[in-house]
Amino acid sequence: MPRGNSSPRTDASDAGAAHPPRRTRLVAVLAAAAVYLGLAFWLRPEMAGPLAAPLTDLRDSVVDRFHRHPDHPIDLNTATAAELEQLPGIGPATAAQILLFRERSGPFHRPEDLLALPRFTRRALNRIRPYIVVPVVPPK
Repeated sequence: MPRGNSSPRTDASDAGAAHPPRRTRLVAVLAAAAVYLGLAFWLRPEMAGPLAAPLTDLRDSVVDRFHRHPDHPIDLNTATAAELEQLPGIGPATAAQILLFRERSGPFHRPEDLLALPRFTRRALNRIRPYIVVPVVPPK
């Protein structure tokens, strides 16, 4: 029996499996710090100094997209792209999808018909439901 077999084996691959290398931990800590600082500047951009104005504008544009409300209920069957874009969370691409869907499939019969659009979720529907109307379409 060889002499080296009596002691427990310590291989570099075994040590790496139990504990991540120091470099990986350092990268993880730096990434966490970067995410924390990014969120801090996003939530309180005035702390960013000279970057405050662009960060504030960016935050406001994103927030406004989801918090705007039309002045009156919007009829899904007669609305233009500009009117649809007044709905919270509806941008130019989604408004164009709604118009194209309406053109190809005919008038909407109920708000849930919007769920047939690609990437249009129930959450998005619930967000705009108070601001849309779908009048009863008489059968042909």
